[in-house]
Amino acid sequence: MALSETKLKSVLQQHNNQLWYACLELGFAYQAQSNRTVLQHRKHHGPVRVQKMLWPEKTGICHAIIVHPPAGIAGGDHLTFDMKVEANAHALVTTPGAGKWYKTNGKQAYQHIHIHVAAQATFEWLPQETMLFDGANADSETHIHLDEMASFIGWDMLVIGRQARGEIFQQGQYQSKFRLYRADKLLVADSLNFKGQDRWLTSCLGMNGHAVMGSFWAVAPSHLRQTTLLAEHIELIRELIMRMNIAVTLTLLDDVICARYLGDDVRECHDAFAAVRARLRRYWYDLAEEFPRIWRT
Repeated sequence: MALSETKLKSVLQQHNNQLWYACLELGFAYQAQSNRTVLQHRKHHGPVRVQKMLWPEKTGICHAIIVHPPAGIAGGDHLTFDMKVEANAHALVTTPGAGKWYKTNGKQAYQHIHIHVAAQATFEWLPQETMLFDGANADSETHIHLDEMASFIGWDMLVIGRQARGEIFQQGQYQSKFRLYRADKLLVADSLNFKGQDRWLTSCLGMNGHAVMGSFWAVAPSHLRQTTLLAEHIELIRELIMRMNIAVTLTLLDDVICARYLGDDVRECHDAFAAVRARLRRYWYDLAEEFPRIWRT
C-alpha cells in the first residue's frame, strides 16, 4: 500500500532534505446511475495535475490526462503517482507528451508509480515515451496490483539520448523496476540498471547500439484465462505485426501477454503497441480502439 502524503514527505525529508517532492492520487469508480466511470478521488501536492475527464466512448470509459508542467524530472525531484480503480470501473490514463529525465545536478531523481485495480475493473496505463538525457541519474519503479478478477493493459517506452542531437548516454545512471501482481502473486518482474558508456548499450545481449526500447503488458479478463483463446489472439496479433514489419516480439507468460520493441524509432514502437492494444480491446472487451484525443494534437 502506498504511503500517505504526510508520512511519505516525512520519510523523504529524513532521507534528503533537499529533495523536491510532488504527488498525485487518483481514484476511479463506476457510477451505476450514469453507467460510466468517474474520477471519485483526486489529490495532488506540487505541480502535477490531471486534466478534465473525457468520456469519448459510449461505454462510459473515463479518459484522463496527467499533466506535469515542468515536463521532466531533474536531480533531486521525487514524483509519486498513486492510482486506484474500483470494482467494475474502466479507466484510461495517458500523458500529453514525452516525459524527460534531465541531466543531473549531482542528485538522484525518483519516480514511483503505484496502481491498484479491483475486481471486474480494467485499467489502461498508456503514457507517452520517456526520454533519458545524457547525464541523468534516474530511479524509476512501477508496482501494479490486480485483483484476481481484474484486467490491465499498459506499456513503457524509453528513448536513450536525444536522437535529434545524436546524443548518446555517456554519463549518469538509469535504473528501473517493474512489478506486476495479481492477488498478491508476482506475475512479471522486470528490472534494468545501466550507467553511461555501459557495455550493455552496445552489446548484442543488450541494446545492440539501438536507442529505443519498449515493453507492453496485458492481463486478460478472468473469463478468457485458461482457454485457447489467448493463444489464438497471440497468433492473430503476430500476423498483424508481421504485416506492419516492425521489430516487436510477442510472448504469452502464463496468461500475461508481453510485447517487446528494440529499435531507433519511438513512433514505430508507439504505432506497434497501439495496434496490439486496439486488437486486444476488440478481442477482450468488444471495444473500438479509441485512441486518447491528446495523441492527435
